[in-house]
Amino acid sequence: MDYNVYDAADFAADVSFCEWVLEGGTDRAFWESWQAAHPEKEALLREARAMVLALRFRTNEVRPREMEDIKLQIDQLLDESVKKNNGLWIRRIGYVVSAVAAALILFIAVWYYQGNHTPEKIYVHTGFGETKTIHLPDGSVVQLNANSAVSYPAEWTKEQVRTVSLEGEAYFNVSKAPAGLHPKFRVLLPDVIIEVKGTAFNVYNRRHTINVLLEEGKIVVNDSLKMLPGDMMQFREHASQRLHADPAQLTAWKQHRLVFNNTSLSEVAQQLEDLYGYRIQFRDKRMESLLFTGSAPAGNPGILLQAVVTVHQLKMKQNNSVIIFE
Repeated sequence: MDYNVYDAADFAADVSFCEWVLEGGTDRAFWESWQAAHPEKEALLREARAMVLALRFRTNEVRPREMEDIKLQIDQLLDESVKKNNGLWIRRIGYVVSAVAAALILFIAVWYYQGNHTPEKIYVHTGFGETKTIHLPDGSVVQLNANSAVSYPAEWTKEQVRTVSLEGEAYFNVSKAPAGLHPKFRVLLPDVIIEVKGTAFNVYNRRHTINVLLEEGKIVVNDSLKMLPGDMMQFREHASQRLHADPAQLTAWKQHRLVFNNTSLSEVAQQLEDLYGYRIQFRDKRMESLLFTGSAPAGNPGILLQAVVTVHQLKMKQNNSVIIFE
């Protein structure tokens, strides 16, 4: 099929695309490759992703037990009708039809009530080169980096754990046990759940890798791994490792700065692709391992690109979002 002619609604109705958005799915590699090859579709895919997430948040499946109960009632009514004499058969069929109709109406009413009382979700996202500050219902603050998204319930209660889902990168400053709300706060990520107890931390969730940097307070990851201030953990392919990292460098984006310290050009290229939608190519693979140290304003990535060219005496060609180093 030709995805180039799809609009947002078409993508949201595509089973493979929905599985990729919600679970990763078996076609994850295909969609990530297709997205990278079509940067001009970024806004369209983001809109489609928001539609899929909104539909997921508002879907409430009927429990199998409820279906079985209704089926049993209908079967019993039908059995009773055929046991009566022929003189009452027509009248009993009328009763059966009425009972079946009533059961179905009740079933639909329950389904409609549940479906329309699913807590509303708020979805906030940023475009390439854009950051946002979000104030959550409990007073917590989320600083969202470029090309990232968070979703959370519009209404928070004392009975439900405060939860936020994240795609991309964000810095959390969480309110500790706010009055009238659940004391626990969780950040939901693929295969990783971060439980917070009033703290400040940075979370990176891109390219099948999750990095968690704790600056203040205490968090527990996946109900077992405890992190203390200064800890940096990386989660990839169901495994975790503790890393040494510079907090100032990793959170420099909050001050609208790009900071690199002995970083390979391949990693620099990845960040520029993630944050600005660039497609960076190296004519010579050996260039990818060259190291770069420097910084630039996040609002002007062109300064950083020029610095890379100057430091390593490279040539650069740019055609819209495609950048070639040679």
